[in-house]
Order: sequence, then structure tokens, then C-alpha cells
Amino acid sequence: MDKVSWTKITSTHRKKCEKILKISKEIRYAGVFNEYGHTIAGKIRPGIKPIFSPNEVREEFFNVALSMRAREKSSKLLGDLEYILINHKKINILLFHKDAITYYITIGLKIKSTPLFINKIKKIIT
Repeated sequence: MDKVSWTKITSTHRKKCEKILKISKEIRYAGVFNEYGHTIAGKIRPGIKPIFSPNEVREEFFNVALSMRAREKSSKLLGDLEYILINHKKINILLFHKDAITYYITIGLKIKSTPLFINKIKKIIT
């Protein structure tokens, strides 16, 4: 992939991440990574202190990417993956995966992951 194509791809995903952050102040981070967990684009809400260190982020994204690749095999039998919601005591993580790209969105606990909220994000991504 040449530099111009890569710049266009990262710019497109960065703009989508910015739009996702505008949905709610409870969205802390929106990022995109490839099938190997390498970050393509990401945006953290200004004023938010990251939970993970840079090394922890790389490890997290790699592990999620590995899991997404495993899910792709199941999709042939189960149908396309819509999204994955991971509930933690401190934060929720919403994952959207398609065509070897994963959107990783962290959300404060005040937001309930309603179909309307999820559909707003899906509309931006697709």
C-alpha cells in the first residue's frame, strides 16, 4: 500500500472516530485497528486520563484482534458479527468488526448500550 492510500485510510477512520466521540460525552475513546492489532486511527476524549499504558494498549488490541479473527471463522455458520459488548466494573467496551478492521470504543458506565445508541455508531462506521 502506498503512502497516499494509507494516509487516506487513516484520515477516513480518524474522522469516523471523531464523529463517534460526538455521540455522547460518556464515550471516552474510539479507535480502529487491523487484524493484527495495529492501530490505524484513534481519538481519546480531551481531558480523559487513559486507563491503559501504551504497552497495555498494544497487548489489548492484539488480543482483541486475535479473538476477532477466531470469530470470523464462526461467522460462516452463525452469520456476520453485529457487535460485542464487554461489561467491566469500571468501563464498557463496544467492538464492531468487519473486513479485518475492528472499532474499539470505550464507554462510561452511565450509558446503557441501547439499540439506538449502538445503531448511531454503526451508522457512522458503515
